[in-house]
Amino acid sequence: MPPEAPGSTHGRWPCSRSLSLHLLGVTAIVLALAGATVVGTIAAVLRWGPELAMDHMLEVNAGRVIDGLKFDADGKPFKVVINNRLEAAYEVLKKDCVYRVLDADGAVLLASDDAASPYTLPGAAFDPLQERLSLTLDGEKLQVITEAFEHAGRRMFVQVMRSDRLQRIALDNNTQRVRSLTIIAAIVGMALFSVVVVITLHQLLKPLRRAAAAASVIDTDNLSTRLSLQDVPRELAPLFNSVNLALDRLEKGYQQQREFLATAAHELKTPLALMRGQVELDASGERRMLLQDIDQMARQVHQLLHLAEASERNNYRMLDIDPYQALAQAGAQLERLAQRRRVRIVFMAAAANAPALIHADPGALSVLSKNLLENAIHHSPEGGAVTMHADEYGLSVRDEGLGIPPEAMPHLFERFWRGPHRRDDGAGLGLSICAEIARAHGWELRASNAHRGALFEVRFKPATAHAPQTPPPIRPSLPEGYQLP
Repeated sequence: MPPEAPGSTHGRWPCSRSLSLHLLGVTAIVLALAGATVVGTIAAVLRWGPELAMDHMLEVNAGRVIDGLKFDADGKPFKVVINNRLEAAYEVLKKDCVYRVLDADGAVLLASDDAASPYTLPGAAFDPLQERLSLTLDGEKLQVITEAFEHAGRRMFVQVMRSDRLQRIALDNNTQRVRSLTIIAAIVGMALFSVVVVITLHQLLKPLRRAAAAASVIDTDNLSTRLSLQDVPRELAPLFNSVNLALDRLEKGYQQQREFLATAAHELKTPLALMRGQVELDASGERRMLLQDIDQMARQVHQLLHLAEASERNNYRMLDIDPYQALAQAGAQLERLAQRRRVRIVFMAAAANAPALIHADPGALSVLSKNLLENAIHHSPEGGAVTMHADEYGLSVRDEGLGIPPEAMPHLFERFWRGPHRRDDGAGLGLSICAEIARAHGWELRASNAHRGALFEVRFKPATAHAPQTPPPIRPSLPEGYQLP
């Protein structure tokens, strides 16, 4: 087959951005941020939550003490009426749970621990603006809150103390262990959630992958394939429908083009035959030139018809045939042309006596063999030979001409391309027809320069599963074989 043009994207994805990777990447980033936020929030709550709980509890206890204060006739507090649980705590836990009622100057009016001084920083006087204190007494850390209130026009203060030891007893039940387990549980939960999201995305993108696989096999020989709408998300269904409708229009247009080419070729054959008949009846001197022009036009029409038929895969009727016999028949049909050109046709004998069968269309293989052989005859010099060989691995045709110039190699199989040193009057369709036939069968058609002349080779597909994957190279040589009569 001809090499691809520079810059061609055939066989490669034209874009480098993957939707799957993009979605998975964005999801992973979002999940990582969400997980970090959740874990950070849990860690922050576990770190500063006890302190916030302590402040809240001190404020609640201070409010209860204020609400439960009882005053005498002089407006001085003499007792506190609170619930039994809290009252028992103040009576028993005098080092861990204390309240003190102060006047405006900081003098103690009432205290659950019978103390005579307020809670203050070491060496400092009572400061009513300092609402929160952290003290250490006998190695134990104490938390104190001070709240102001008024009674009978007099400003007073309540101080409520609670030790960290009591807080640990109330809140701590292997707190560190619970904190670690909570963080681990949060991380595991986010990881499981991430796995679920990734699996879900993978499942959601399956229709896209199936559509990509179906689209990758669509070509001019397989335009009937459509994208499946099975399990396609509702949002993507319009896109798939639009692509299928576009493929419908493309298939219809391509079919119309092929039908037009075939119809035009058929319609031109009859007028050309009539023209030739009229010219043959003409006795003028220009008859020979007109007959040559008509023969050339008929040849071109015939090649166009072959090209239309070779381009339509539905025209192929695959059978098990012997390529050796197909090539031999082509040689016999072109023997008269070879004699006119003074070129010998040499057929290399097959290695085995048993027929080597391949799966191919007989008519297409015959056209391919004839085109390659005719091309070689036209490019061989007078007195030269064209060597043919065929077996179950492939066939080859070699001439003894000047070879293929390097600048012509990329254009050999292009339609209507004719080399500068061409010696026949063809339309430049013979080799392109061979390329179409080889492509329809899945064969490999290649051209190269031998030590003398040009060599065209066709590699067949293996006939069976146990056939060698890499057949021996086809290299015919003179003079072994026999010459067709």
